[in-house]
Amino acid sequence: MVTEAPSRTRRGARIAGVVVAAALRLVGILLLGASAVQGARASWSRFGVCFGSDVPPVPDLPADRAEDWCAYMQDHRYDYFVPEHPWVPIADAAQQEGLSLMLLGAGLAVVSLSFVGRWFVWPASVVGGVGSGAVWFALGVPVWRTGLAGEPVGFGDWLAAHSLTLFTLLATAGLAVLFWHRGGRDGRVVAVFWVLMTLAQPLPELFASSILWGSHDTSPLRGLFRCGAVAFAGVVVAVTFLPPAWQDRLVSRPLRTARRTATAAMSRLQEWGERVSPRRW
Repeated sequence: MVTEAPSRTRRGARIAGVVVAAALRLVGILLLGASAVQGARASWSRFGVCFGSDVPPVPDLPADRAEDWCAYMQDHRYDYFVPEHPWVPIADAAQQEGLSLMLLGAGLAVVSLSFVGRWFVWPASVVGGVGSGAVWFALGVPVWRTGLAGEPVGFGDWLAAHSLTLFTLLATAGLAVLFWHRGGRDGRVVAVFWVLMTLAQPLPELFASSILWGSHDTSPLRGLFRCGAVAFAGVVVAVTFLPPAWQDRLVSRPLRTARRTATAAMSRLQEWGERVSPRRW
């Protein structure tokens, strides 16, 4: 009986740890989903006209040039994520965007706390995830305050937080590599989560949205791209609740297929390039 007591205690502690980790992941999924919804609503308030939706509620759109409304809405004065003068508010889009960023920060921090793997992986996840979440939250606060005030508020705070996004970009990318190689049973699934969190960062989103939909100022995909990555990240976290066989079927196999497809496409492109422009010595 004396020898069984410590064993039961350790078993109970492990079970409690699993329950806490599962609860944290569930809360994180809900926060990430709420962030994606709020951010998508904010983006749609501004750029819905580019996708055939109703006219955005702004007073200075020319009524006789409806075909140019999408181009007008791409102007920087309608930006809700860079609240500077001159600035034209769009209903409660800035509030929704700020709330989306704060929810993203909270969700990222909570999810990162639940990634219990090998002893040196979990501290890195906590430091990198909570730090990145804090930066997202700090980005959202001035945007949310701007929406409430109806005028730019805390632009200096926004710039200070935005200056840290380069470090959070490196942190999330590093965590993706770390979990892919040392993440334990569901490490590769979690690595996909960190890849998506890397793509959601401001700089990758800026490049991706500009490439997918070029613009003279702000791409209509700005914000929607981040929300899509965040929503997908929430789904990936949910996959960690499944057995390893299902995780492999839903994540690892598609990744291997995508890698083989990309490799084959690059080989064919190289062959085509050599055929069109043969080297001459």
